[in-house]
Amino acid sequence: MYVRFTTPGVVTRASVAPCPFNTAYDLWRERDEDTPSLLALRRELDWFEEWLPVPRRFTVVAKGRRWSDGICWFRDDAREMLAHAHALAVLLEECGVPVQRQWTRDPGQLLYRDRWQVVAKPEPRQLH
Repeated sequence: MYVRFTTPGVVTRASVAPCPFNTAYDLWRERDEDTPSLLALRRELDWFEEWLPVPRRFTVVAKGRRWSDGICWFRDDAREMLAHAHALAVLLEECGVPVQRQWTRDPGQLLYRDRWQVVAKPEPRQLH
């Protein structure tokens, strides 16, 4: 099973909702003060920067062009990573940003895989 987290906002070219990381970085950069929730959010981002590898491949080839449309999914056996992802989601929600969680057994065509996550080509059923 695979889990992904999404936040509202600008979707990708393939109409896929954004992940919470960009939203969390935006909140941190745009903060007016260092609230406890934002400081905890920054600690979670620092943890991910240290422990979660940046996937080497996000590229999808469609209609003869290359697009960075890959969707990241956490593996359900990546327990520590998921615990931190849930903590990040809770902190975003405390800051007023709703976070949705999705589960699937079939994330689609895999573009990248490591111990904690996969990147898959978006399928029509996953859009929006």
